[in-house]
Amino acid sequence: MSINNKNFILIKLAEKLKFFQGLDLYKSYEVLNKSLADLNNTNFCVNISFSELDDPDVISLQKKLLRNLGILQKPEEFFVGDITKSKDKLCVYLKYWLYEQLIVNDFSNFEINLLFDFLEKHKNGCMKDKSLEKTCNFYKLSLKDIHEIKNLYDYIEFLNNKDIKIYDEISKDHEWVSYFKKGLDLYKISKIRCSSDKHNNYCYEFNEFEKIYKEKSPYFSCKEKLLTLLHNKETTLTGHSPQDNAHEGTLDPVLYNLLKKNNLLNEVKLHSFYELIKSHSKTSTSSSCVSINEYPIKEEATICNLFEHVKNILEKWDEYYAKYQDLNPNKYCEYLNYWLYGKLININVTPCDMEIFYFLWHKYVMDKEKLINKCNNEKSYGFSKEELINKKKLFDFLEYFKVIKEKLSDVKNENTNEYCKYIKDVFELYKYMVQKKILQSYNEEIRLFQNVFSDNNVLHLLDEKCPNMCLGLVFNEKYKTLCKFEEKSLTEQEKEKLNLCKNPEGAKTGGHDDGNHGKIFNVTNFPTYNVYKELNADLTGQNYYAICSKLILYDEKHCGIFNLCNKLVRNLIKYSKMKNKERTESCSYITHWLYDQIGKIQNINSNNLYNTVAFSELFKVRNDILHQLDTFDCLYNTPNINLKEKKEQKYLHDYFKNHSEMKCEDASSGNKCENYCNYITFISKIYANYIDECCHCFESGYCREICPYFFMCDDNYNPHTLFEKLECNKFEEFRETIKKVDRHVPEDLFVKWIADISIKSPHLLNWDNKKSSITSEEADNKITWDPFYIFALVSFGCLGAFLIFFIFYKFTPLGSYFNNRDSGKKKSYFENFEQQYLEDNVELSHGNRNNQRMRLAYHQA
Repeated sequence: MSINNKNFILIKLAEKLKFFQGLDLYKSYEVLNKSLADLNNTNFCVNISFSELDDPDVISLQKKLLRNLGILQKPEEFFVGDITKSKDKLCVYLKYWLYEQLIVNDFSNFEINLLFDFLEKHKNGCMKDKSLEKTCNFYKLSLKDIHEIKNLYDYIEFLNNKDIKIYDEISKDHEWVSYFKKGLDLYKISKIRCSSDKHNNYCYEFNEFEKIYKEKSPYFSCKEKLLTLLHNKETTLTGHSPQDNAHEGTLDPVLYNLLKKNNLLNEVKLHSFYELIKSHSKTSTSSSCVSINEYPIKEEATICNLFEHVKNILEKWDEYYAKYQDLNPNKYCEYLNYWLYGKLININVTPCDMEIFYFLWHKYVMDKEKLINKCNNEKSYGFSKEELINKKKLFDFLEYFKVIKEKLSDVKNENTNEYCKYIKDVFELYKYMVQKKILQSYNEEIRLFQNVFSDNNVLHLLDEKCPNMCLGLVFNEKYKTLCKFEEKSLTEQEKEKLNLCKNPEGAKTGGHDDGNHGKIFNVTNFPTYNVYKELNADLTGQNYYAICSKLILYDEKHCGIFNLCNKLVRNLIKYSKMKNKERTESCSYITHWLYDQIGKIQNINSNNLYNTVAFSELFKVRNDILHQLDTFDCLYNTPNINLKEKKEQKYLHDYFKNHSEMKCEDASSGNKCENYCNYITFISKIYANYIDECCHCFESGYCREICPYFFMCDDNYNPHTLFEKLECNKFEEFRETIKKVDRHVPEDLFVKWIADISIKSPHLLNWDNKKSSITSEEADNKITWDPFYIFALVSFGCLGAFLIFFIFYKFTPLGSYFNNRDSGKKKSYFENFEQQYLEDNVELSHGNRNNQRMRLAYHQA
């Protein structure tokens, strides 16, 4: 909502909030705003010329400003009281008056620039008076800056007032709340912006203002929170959420009911401690424990009653609590603090009231010298009700998590789903807290949570017991929420569209059929069977709408593609948590499963899948998921996808995975063996098509596997080898049905290299008889382009040049020249490395002088 700043001029602020009338700002404004006729001339800059301004409104305001600068020279003559004691604040008051005049009189940016340029021109002239202890600095600001600076001045004066009741006065008017909230936002933004970007006029003005007002009133932070809570849709004035139903001073209600159902409340000492505190509760009618003039307290009676209760507990602290059930006294102090959060949630007090309560608690403990085990909390920052609820909920959960974990591990547990839903709710709360980390309200709870769940084994257990809840992604910083892919649900209209493809009559064109699709082998005992069964399992309840929603448009034509997308997301999330070999294998399974399922969907182009828009979108989704999961080792770019080839590659992949399971150990496995033989016969035909393409073998016996994701070159996996091992020839229908497909002739690496050259650079070999007429000179030129000759020529050339240089250096005066040239130019080199210089001299003095004969010849010359 746009704010009209003219509605917040000082006179209107004083009408709405009476305390403004008592401010020095208001009193000084009244003096500074008097007309030139009403206030005697101060004789300040009377001889200055205004002809350059050429604007009557600017001239009028400029004259008044110069008059007011004269007033600031002798404040005791014009002001009364404490106003005269602070020259710095008088400059702030003057600039406040100036900014308001610019706003009220609708000055444009052009007119504002005229005024500031005039001030800049004359600041070292008549405006610089020696009688002034400190001159007022005027920074050239835009109209937008002026509005914001004035908003900031009003905001600071508002928050510096001790009377909390003023929040009630403005809470009834949304425009007033918005104005002061904007001031709060401007203050926070300016603090960040002007701490680094100091070299601009706005920041000069803000930093000067911040320095003058550095001594803010006590409880400034809690008043900021109180202002933030005004007109918050989710909370009342005191921050109390309407739907809150927390048990006063006990556990979080949902957790309490879960634990009570399973008789687990007393498994942790937290609950018994709360019960002990209840037994020591004391009714108090005290309504005066603080001075209203000293602290900005609103609900004094409520705070004083709670304080008396805590005093009663603290009086018994050493006797009952510090040694209770042999637990560390610091732990029980922590319990007391979170019990108080529960109490504060259920009483109608402001954040400032809470901060005062913690101050009274701390002061009482520090003054109580007889207390051996002192218990108090110095880390309260005037938490809102929402923050208190969240902090206590997370703490209670963490205290009982060990018990919850043991319950989840119990196979007889009938409440696993309830526990999992609660755990997911708490994990989502943690993610929310992390997003609010800048406020520092949840620092302690975040630290406690990370200590408990930093062990990956704990998260793996939760993923196992609570599948499809994204619990393992709780520390993924890329996600603002726990489950990135569960942000929205299907609408009824979308559900209707998806239901259309379930109708058999809607299936116009079937999926891809490679001729073998209907061929069924009884392989339920194979490892691959269970893997694919798990990958293709139906989703139970959840869907990943947020990332798969685009595919709903294509589901009518390509029936099942949206459901396939949801399964793919689920499978990739699970894959992203795997490690090492398991992760690699999972990637290959997911890839083959995906293409297999695509082959069953209607209306697809089996020769080039990317030509189908729907499947192009599906692959974009896959890539997006992997990027969001920070997982790139299963990301493939295959521009042309042929489903027939993908189907064959899946057959081969599964064959190699199942190879070790195909055994005929006894007579009772006859039918099984027959089925295996049938399966091997089928695979051998596909195997023959790929062995040359996927295996490059050499004379050493080593084979380089070109297709590691679906083909293995080891001869032990050859279908014919397994065929003979299982004695498939004993079955009449398989006799002579399979021939051994050998790997192609091993390659000689040298021959392969020569062959590559013959293709890429045939002129280097000169084997073509058709070119026999080539002249001797042309042949020599072509041979010189052989890489070997080029390398040899360059190498010998470099060696020769190096040898010649060495001879000249060692046996001619040239060496002496190079030895001495640096000493003449850079004497400091030897000064910096004097020790090395001395060592060199010693070494030379013991040398053989006969070796220096050429140097003597140089001197003779």
